[in-house]
Amino acid sequence: MSNRFKEDKLNLQLDKMRELISKREEVFEERSEKWQESEKGQDYEMRTQDLEQIADELENLIDSLQSWNDDI
Repeated sequence: MSNRFKEDKLNLQLDKMRELISKREEVFEERSEKWQESEKGQDYEMRTQDLEQIADELENLIDSLQSWNDDI
């Protein structure tokens, strides 16, 4: 499996993660303020933030792989 193919697969996963995060943010915003402030709402928001952090780390990894491949 070529490095470029691996990068493409990682980018697809990153796109899927970003879509999921966007959907989760929409769901959160559509819920009532009472729900948002509840323990369940706070948990939901924290998990979404965790996904954002993972997506950012994946994006950094992809960038590093691309830089590394460019240097070869």
